[in-house]
Amino acid sequence: MRLYNLISENKLSYRILTFVIFLYSTSFVLAQNGNQEAAYIEHKLNQIDSLLDAGSYKQVTKIINTTLNTFSFKKNSEEQLAFDFRKAKNLYLQGNKEKSLKEFLNGLDRLKAKPFSPLNIEYANMLSKIFANSQNFDKAIYYNKIALQKAYLIKDTTSIAKGLIRMGSFYYSKDEEDSAKMYFRKMARFPVTPLTEKRIGDALNNLGVIAQNNDNFDLAKTWAREALKLRIKLKDDRGIAYSNVNLGNIYHFDQHYETAIDNYLDAFEQIKLDTSRDSQYLKRIIYENLSVSYDSINDYKNAYNYLHKSYQLKFKLTNEQLAENIAEVEAKYNLAVEERKTEEEKNRTLRAQFLFYGLAFITLTFVILAFIFYKNYKLKQQNKLEQIHSNLQNRIINATIDAKEKERKSIAEILHDSVSALLSSANLHLQASKAQLNSHVPIEISKAQEIVNEASVKIRDLSHELISSVLLKFGLAFAVHDLCEKYSNSEIQFMSDDNGIKRYNQQFEIKIYNIIEELINNILKHSGAKNATINLKERNGNKLLIQIIDDGIGFEVHKARKKDGLGLSHIEARIKMMHGVFNINSKKGEGTSIFISVPIYQAKMAEAI
Repeated sequence: MRLYNLISENKLSYRILTFVIFLYSTSFVLAQNGNQEAAYIEHKLNQIDSLLDAGSYKQVTKIINTTLNTFSFKKNSEEQLAFDFRKAKNLYLQGNKEKSLKEFLNGLDRLKAKPFSPLNIEYANMLSKIFANSQNFDKAIYYNKIALQKAYLIKDTTSIAKGLIRMGSFYYSKDEEDSAKMYFRKMARFPVTPLTEKRIGDALNNLGVIAQNNDNFDLAKTWAREALKLRIKLKDDRGIAYSNVNLGNIYHFDQHYETAIDNYLDAFEQIKLDTSRDSQYLKRIIYENLSVSYDSINDYKNAYNYLHKSYQLKFKLTNEQLAENIAEVEAKYNLAVEERKTEEEKNRTLRAQFLFYGLAFITLTFVILAFIFYKNYKLKQQNKLEQIHSNLQNRIINATIDAKEKERKSIAEILHDSVSALLSSANLHLQASKAQLNSHVPIEISKAQEIVNEASVKIRDLSHELISSVLLKFGLAFAVHDLCEKYSNSEIQFMSDDNGIKRYNQQFEIKIYNIIEELINNILKHSGAKNATINLKERNGNKLLIQIIDDGIGFEVHKARKKDGLGLSHIEARIKMMHGVFNINSKKGEGTSIFISVPIYQAKMAEAI
């Protein structure tokens, strides 16, 4: 109504406004043709990719919608498919996996008419990643082969290298080591260039891991040395250090502990003066490995010293990470300000011929953008505070559980080692008294013996309830078997498969055992299942994989998390502090599948968990 009144009261103003709109429209059309349009679209795609990496999903949606409303792309054009790809990726990163999967499949189907388009590789790679994350490695391999074929077709060396490594990793996850080795070897035979050097090193290290898993330590050392030669040739100090650590691990598992120590020390010397965060993290791993190797040769002084160094460095890195996160927020803010200033400068150049009439519009736009940016900045700050609060809660939860575990273990040990021993001694004294009194044994001595025996049984049972004696004596694998036998009955059958895992640090085993027991209790209380299986598997010598599956009624995972039900938040916090992965897949009527992956090297020392 305000614009209508202005026109009605002043026809001259109406003519001036019409002329301004005409000039604006003409300049806008001219700005979109030719190279300017292509450069603008490329800029928007790069901006979207940066926002996706930063997790600004709402802003990505806004930019995509605005751009698609501004331009009229053909349905199967390169530009439309490029924006559709990022739209589907945005959905996936926000957790809408089903819808994003349909979008990626639809996009790959539309690209059949464009066999030479690089977008084929991007769509196929995302589909491969989605299926790999859901442990469907057959589908992951199928789509990775498509990406690999397209990479060979357009001679994209980087994508070829990435595809070969992924293919080997997928086959390795399926325990098809021969196929995995074939792809890793293909990558290892690639000419060494700046585009392939990292992938070749990865392939050589992976071949070494496969050989090490098969106890073929000589072959594992050969591959590891080849990787080391490559790093030395390329003068990659950090790569040399990583290769030395890998070689040291092989020597350690081959029980050549002194040689392993030499390799770890060589690795440290290579990055001693490097203060970057990646090198600091690698130093912490070297300290931990040195501690374990020195412990294996009974050099406890050096083992303790290096463990102490590792713990100090870990504490330092944790504080630095917090500072970096704060600095990152500030850097993103400054970058956004600079981008906005650049965009404003372009707008002023394009609208120079009607600067006076467009000034009000530009000012208004500036205010709106500033307000939106301010709101987004405040939202990021709030999210950051919530994350800090969440991490603090996780630490409190873990500290509480740690204290409880230590207290239970201490009480159990006192009951078993002290009180139980005292009762046994008292019983022996009573037995000796009976033998001395022969036939004139007072009835009170016999009754006292019965009471002592009953107390011994109760203390033993209480000790076992506080902490599993099977776990302490025989390890995690036997303790899980014992749990399955203990809880199996006519209504539910528990089965376990330990895949021959070895014993680990006792504190680590106690924590894993408590997690498994809590999940079993959830199955008994809530699932209504008839059968449940618990699988334990060691991967690459440095990870423990746990899979628990039941055929019960299932549940809606997101609702359970919101209600903090089934003790999931405590379990998830526990695994997060162990730097592990905790995934739940469940639907009503379809049972539940739980997957846990925990690094074993952090379990070498109780303080690291």
